[in-house]
Amino acid sequence: MENSTPARITVLISGGGTNLQALIDACGTDDLPNANIIRVISDRKDAYGLTRAKAASIPTTHHGILGYKREYPDSSPEPKFDQARRAYDADLAKLVLEDEPDLVVCAGFMRILTTAFLDPVKAATVPIINLHPAKPGELVGAKCIDDAWDEFKAGKRTETGIMIHYVIEEVDMGAPIVSKDIDITGCETLKDLETRIHASEHPLIVKGAKTAIEKLRKERKV
Repeated sequence: MENSTPARITVLISGGGTNLQALIDACGTDDLPNANIIRVISDRKDAYGLTRAKAASIPTTHHGILGYKREYPDSSPEPKFDQARRAYDADLAKLVLEDEPDLVVCAGFMRILTTAFLDPVKAATVPIINLHPAKPGELVGAKCIDDAWDEFKAGKRTETGIMIHYVIEEVDMGAPIVSKDIDITGCETLKDLETRIHASEHPLIVKGAKTAIEKLRKERKV
């Protein structure tokens, strides 16, 4: 990736794609210069983010898990489908790397990525970044906004946060790239807090992508 060459970004999504839209709108502007989204991949066929990508003439792919669960069933009392997940992730890595991206952005991708995905993408020296609605080193997992709200109601916190971080095997524990504190005071409901957080996510994911790309260019010294 030379300085004159646009950075190639693959975006992974699961839902409505509002953070994806922020990235689409930012590409080619001062907020995210010299960058193109080359593909959007969703694990859900009906994700509205796919519609957003198609409207912007960005190639899209649906990569669902159900076929893998049928091929690798788990009849245990509490099925985790570990074999299915790893097979899914291995194929996802192949799908991503076929496009030769410079950066992978998880923008509301609701799957925990295993080493079957992380290792081959790392070997290709392609960083993966993710948006997580919590301060670095604090709440982890999909319910961290709910957890922050519960702690606020219990008088244990007045702030939470958002971060963009590098993805590693340990969930939500990769090195932070950028972060922002979110004041919870004044929120009367969990919905109020969610709205406050989501309003700050869009500029932060753009800033995180820009920062990661700038770091890549410096590392490659081109």
